[in-house]
Amino acid sequence: MASFGRARRTQSSVLRPFALLVLASLLLLGARNTDVVRGSSTFLTQLLVPVQRVLADVGAAGDRFASAISQIDRLRDDNSRLQTENDRLTLENVRLREQAIVGQQAERLQKLQRTIPFESVPAQVIARDPTGILHSIVLGIGTDDGVKVGHVVLSDQGLVGRVSEVGTNYSKVLLVTDSSSVVSALVQGSRATGIVRGQFGDSLIMDWLLQTEPVKEGDVVITAGLGIGDELRSLYPKGLVIGTIAQIQTAEAAAYNRAIITPAVDLRRLEHVLVVKTN
Repeated sequence: MASFGRARRTQSSVLRPFALLVLASLLLLGARNTDVVRGSSTFLTQLLVPVQRVLADVGAAGDRFASAISQIDRLRDDNSRLQTENDRLTLENVRLREQAIVGQQAERLQKLQRTIPFESVPAQVIARDPTGILHSIVLGIGTDDGVKVGHVVLSDQGLVGRVSEVGTNYSKVLLVTDSSSVVSALVQGSRATGIVRGQFGDSLIMDWLLQTEPVKEGDVVITAGLGIGDELRSLYPKGLVIGTIAQIQTAEAAAYNRAIITPAVDLRRLEHVLVVKTN
């Protein structure tokens, strides 16, 4: 009997909350259409509308912020990709321009080759003195290419110098501006002859010009093809352009003038030359 009583009390304690919930639901359903409930509902709704608007605005702002962050990331990726492509195109443009310049230089040397009655071989300048104190350059060809000491070196602009030292795969060229360089020359217009020597700096001097010769500034000076001193013949063929007369120096007590000559070749910017096998 005791156990049966405990069971009934347990059952009643479980059913009581459900009964209360059912009763509350029935009361709410019955009162939902009353004026009091409708008024309370309207009042609460009016109170909640501003809150809902604020929450909606906050949500929209959050969406816009997230969208902006996403767009920034995409723009960064696009910018990085465009920068990489721009760098690649810049390098490609530099490479193509360099190829075009080298091609133009090679074409000019080929034209020069066709006008020279000697065998010749093109060469690249691989070393030079950047200070200009040493008037020499080094070429990337040597005896393996048939180069010998005394061969003449030209550019498409004129005379560069002559080979003074040679190895199997290199050649050292003494520039025409070196103080030890001596070339028999003539002024193209008047045919006045003289000796062109190098000096310190980038200019040349032409000595032994008779004062009676009609020589003037701007005249072109070329190789005369004449031997000097004990030379049986000149190292330099006739007709190679040496430079132009920049100034004429006259001495009252002397029978000869001296001319300052600007070399035809910009020796500081040489990249490719032609080695002429004159001997």
